[in-house]
Amino acid sequence: MAPSDANWTVITGSTGGIGQEIVKILAARGDALILVNRSASKTDAQIAELSAAHPSLTVEKVIADLMDTAQLAAAAAQITALPGRVDALYNNSGILTAEKVLSAQGYESQFAVNTLASYLLTKALQPKMARLAGETPAMVINFSSSAINPQKSLELGTLANPEKVGGLMTTYAQTKLAATALAPAMAESLKADNILIRAIDPGATKSAMTTGGNAAMPKVIAWLAPLLFSPADKQAAKVLSAADPGAFGWKSGLYVAARKEKKMPAPAQDPATQKALLELLDGLA
Repeated sequence: MAPSDANWTVITGSTGGIGQEIVKILAARGDALILVNRSASKTDAQIAELSAAHPSLTVEKVIADLMDTAQLAAAAAQITALPGRVDALYNNSGILTAEKVLSAQGYESQFAVNTLASYLLTKALQPKMARLAGETPAMVINFSSSAINPQKSLELGTLANPEKVGGLMTTYAQTKLAATALAPAMAESLKADNILIRAIDPGATKSAMTTGGNAAMPKVIAWLAPLLFSPADKQAAKVLSAADPGAFGWKSGLYVAARKEKKMPAPAQDPATQKALLELLDGLA
């Protein structure tokens, strides 16, 4: 049973890749964890392994397909009903696909998970993360990607339901660019509740998404990935260091890569684009 004063860390997509490695580190340091995943069996197996290694670990599971906004809302309600408050939210769940798949609400799957779910879960848990000024801020971490670097603009008109999917990971890159733009776009509203938000690019990571034969990966990159991409545990450590509220002078709305604050990509730093993005997401919600 979770203690009434638990300070939770919520992480989505915890059963594989970088999410799994982040959870291992958090469990070892004694964080109370809420694991949000689509698969109950994989989550149960993960919790059993973590509990065996750390018998005093406080951990809860929340099962939801974050592509479905109705399931996401139910997940947020389940988290909110737990005693205590949320100290950190890692919006780690992500999809990379070459096929166009629509959610129950008619949104393209990568957008639904990579962008919309991050926004909606952050908004829903904001009251659960709120704290007084002077306390250590809560943290929201959105996962960015180096795939955004070639993007010259954020195509808001087709973001939720592009005509086609693919184009050298273009659809994926657009959704990750939008998730990155949410950091500066939401920083001010979250600041009112003493919550910081950062977009962190963990770097090219070996995972099932990148080295498991994913057809959405360009062939050249897929061939090089096992040689050039870094292990998930190494990248997880980078994310956690950048997620420390005191890092980077307690600043919010940042874009971080390779443990360094980077200039926000031009499309993501444009205030008009940020405003339009929030209006789009609020309208869809």
